[in-house]
Amino acid sequence: MAKYAELGQELQSLLRLKIAPIGIKFFPEIGDIPKDFEVMGQDCAVCQVIAKARFHEKAVASTKDAATICNMGGAVLGLCDVTPDVADGTRNAGRWAKTVEATKKLAQNRMMIEKGKFQAFGVAPLKIMSVEPDVVQVWGIPVQMLQLAYAHIWDGSDNLELSTNGHGASCYETLAYPYLTGKVRLAIADIGDRRFAWAGDDEMICGFPLAHLERLTNNLRETYTPPAIYKYPYEYYMFAIWPKAVERMR
Repeated sequence: MAKYAELGQELQSLLRLKIAPIGIKFFPEIGDIPKDFEVMGQDCAVCQVIAKARFHEKAVASTKDAATICNMGGAVLGLCDVTPDVADGTRNAGRWAKTVEATKKLAQNRMMIEKGKFQAFGVAPLKIMSVEPDVVQVWGIPVQMLQLAYAHIWDGSDNLELSTNGHGASCYETLAYPYLTGKVRLAIADIGDRRFAWAGDDEMICGFPLAHLERLTNNLRETYTPPAIYKYPYEYYMFAIWPKAVERMR
């Protein structure tokens, strides 16, 4: 795991991240959880497991029976079924959206990991993770996400995707989606991340399968090397040429 720890630390240094990149691992059986992972002892949401790992800088895991307090968060990871009243929009009508139909739409049109495929998942900063993660998440401010976008397109890859309805940022958009598609994905930390998992007002998330970690880190390093123009923090152009018309008005 030393390789991933080194890449994670380099990524943190290049982006000037306050909080280290994290890895997320799915476990087919509860018994697969490594001994160094602290297993959550109470019901929780997926975003809360992620928050505990990233803020406390420890390895944290949860089983399928605990991490379903947020039904949709657990369901997109295949830990449980979507309950009928969430699926049909009746539970959250007037809360998530104005009408039952509008609310129902929020629970549809998203890919989900096959139910029962995994019994647990674990989260840890890459620098201490003892197992190979399936997905990596980088949390940061918009300009740091911009840097990852530049790193992503540096080798000719397609535009970095961000598509949101304001729900499922850390559980679906940057975890289940990258796992299922193999793609890099951006998200705005959502209301659940902020209300229950301590996300800051300015935080965004980039999630990607482990296979992209070395590529993105290498590309980011290259974008900082002249003649590339992307080194962060940016050099400000302090002195502009004044238009002649403006000069005459001074």
